Amino acid sequence: MKIQTTCPFCGCGCGMLLEVENGQVLSASPQRSHPVSRGTLCVKGWNGHQIIHHSSRLKKPLIKENGSFKAVSWERAISFAKSRLESIKKTHGAEAIGVVGSLKCTNEDNYLLAKFARAVIGTPHVDSALRYFQAPTMLAMQKHLGYAVASCTIGDIESADTILIIGADVKAQTARVGSLVLGAAKGGKRCILIDPHEQELSRFLTLQLRPRPETDLALLNCMMHVIIERDLYDPEIKGVARLRSDGLERFTPAYGESVTGVAADDIIRAAELFATAGKGIILYGTGLTQQNNATANVEAVWNLALLTGNIGREGAGILPLLYTCNMQGVVDMGLMTEFLPGHRPVDDVPTRRQLEKAWQFNLPTSMGLTLQQMINEAGKKIKAMYIVGENLAWSAPDCTTAAAALDKLDFLVVQDLFLTETAQKADVVLPACSFAEKEGTFTSMERRVQLVHRAIPPIGDSKPDYEIFTDLANAMGAKWPTAKPQAIFQEIASLLPCYSGLDYKKLSVPGGVIWPCHEASEECSVFKKILAERHGSFADVTIGRPFVEEPDEEYPFIMITGRPAFHRMTGTMISRSFTLDKEDMVATVEINTDDAKALKLRSGWTVLVKTRRGQVKRTVVVTRAVPPKVIFVPIHHKDGHTQSLVNAAIEPESGIPQMKMCAAKLEMM
Repeated sequence: MKIQTTCPFCGCGCGMLLEVENGQVLSASPQRSHPVSRGTLCVKGWNGHQIIHHSSRLKKPLIKENGSFKAVSWERAISFAKSRLESIKKTHGAEAIGVVGSLKCTNEDNYLLAKFARAVIGTPHVDSALRYFQAPTMLAMQKHLGYAVASCTIGDIESADTILIIGADVKAQTARVGSLVLGAAKGGKRCILIDPHEQELSRFLTLQLRPRPETDLALLNCMMHVIIERDLYDPEIKGVARLRSDGLERFTPAYGESVTGVAADDIIRAAELFATAGKGIILYGTGLTQQNNATANVEAVWNLALLTGNIGREGAGILPLLYTCNMQGVVDMGLMTEFLPGHRPVDDVPTRRQLEKAWQFNLPTSMGLTLQQMINEAGKKIKAMYIVGENLAWSAPDCTTAAAALDKLDFLVVQDLFLTETAQKADVVLPACSFAEKEGTFTSMERRVQLVHRAIPPIGDSKPDYEIFTDLANAMGAKWPTAKPQAIFQEIASLLPCYSGLDYKKLSVPGGVIWPCHEASEECSVFKKILAERHGSFADVTIGRPFVEEPDEEYPFIMITGRPAFHRMTGTMISRSFTLDKEDMVATVEINTDDAKALKLRSGWTVLVKTRRGQVKRTVVVTRAVPPKVIFVPIHHKDGHTQSLVNAAIEPESGIPQMKMCAAKLEMM
């Protein structure tokens, strides 16, 4: 029997079929009629189902007694969690509790978690691991679009005349998007990449600019300077004179070369290629957002798209690359401390009153701590945390320090599929279901809302996340009905304007529906109207802040990080797929040929990669893929805590840690 569902890995939102026999998921295959995947899956989609029946799945709730876990009943686990959370709330107040949602849970799960945190517990400290990836995007796009979303779709890649990619390896990280980019490049369309690290796609592209790390803002401003000075901008756009006088004058190509290391002629060529090709689309990833100037970077992308007339029309726009299946959904459902469900600011009084009436609870009136701030305050302002589906002990920047911070909590609840490094620190562990064992919806990077269908019953005594939240909420005094996902989604659609008019019947078609779509005959027309009304709202030009951790004599290299094609995040899922786990067996560090010669290093030798926070052992790869004085380290590899090396300093505007790059050195072992 084949069960239609949605892939649980990256944010492309590919359709897949699970082959089920005798209660076992045997295989996964692509869905031919799906508008995104079109009969294809990446290697993770083909093999990720192997985690479902893994022997290390959590099957019973666990409570830690005398330092060891003991399997208990659901009744005891819920009662224990309820009593400890209520005790901390009574002693220290609701603001002593932090709640972290999951990028892999369904919309229905995340909506109930946001409701539980803000209404039942009453804490403003509600966030998710999106904070570590695209928080600057969500804040900047909400400011300019009214919604914290992409302004275009994945399908627009095929309609675009020019594709600009910044700070992302699209083939490795979002394979379906990468395939469309590759097809466009092979078809003769203009494709430009801005990234210091060469990629598999690089040889097919029209142009790659390799700026010094942390200089993307200057490069984008220089491109806009060229476009304005050469009258290549959209003549219908208003506000260009203000943009020019706002500080772009200094960003000449010569200035750009001195700051970024990219030749002035290449800056001019990139600007002309993008501005003169007709419809242009900008894709970007965490190489742009995990920086000291992350929010300014995103606003520069907005300015560039707006300046060239690429906002508010088909085949053009801005598509932030979201690397997890429901990263967009966590924002839609209000699992960012700045936003209530529906992208509405937490201090928006009419929205808060609407939710208070619907939820029958008073809500916090101001935003709380971000995820990294919660970790920093663990054991101080934050006495307890409820972490759902995130392995923060490995995924947080400077993760050794983060893991130690979790130990300082008075109480920790972890809800997950496996006993992760974070779950091992918990006082109570609640076993959740995988995507194959529950119903719900995911929202992809292009706002595509799709159904997730249950293929098999829950394994062991595990439960769907929404059932766990309901049980805990009711134990703490709420009176929630035992609702199915379809009823929860109806509540979502009744309260969130962007989901208004959606229901499971409309979502039952292959590919679901891209929101907003209030009527079948006007798909996305509301969103286009929003874009048209905001035409010409340029962001302020800024020079940005200096690199937060400059190389010096002791740490002479800039270390940048990225993800290989076969590995994801902390390896919680990948390492439990026997096919995927066999790939990328060697943990590596890439170093430029000239630097390797100076250090007398050869490929295959073992070195220590050291930063001001820690060290990991890696195997050397000598290559021209990285520039001189830069080393590239794949992140989250199972053989090395790359995250223990990176910086946890927070960008003030968005709260994102500056974890993409830092100063480093290599030592022979």
